[in-house]
Amino acid sequence: MGNAVVVTTQLPPAEAEALLMALREQYRSNLNEHWYADQFRLISDGLRHGAILAHVPVMAAQKRLMAALSLSLKSVK
Repeated sequence: MGNAVVVTTQLPPAEAEALLMALREQYRSNLNEHWYADQFRLISDGLRHGAILAHVPVMAAQKRLMAALSLSLKSVK
């Protein structure tokens, strides 16, 4: 990603955990919504998640942010 946007922030662990929980819930809801949508319904289960992420940029960003938050929280503990 040559032109990637870098976001840096500092959060207390409690806020980071709350944000991570909210992102996970929103991600689950969005994934469920798109999983059964006509656009993705005919894609095999093994490829469907990747196809959704490729077509829904907000979910791809959420996945990266959840991974970064999880890693940061593990390094704090």
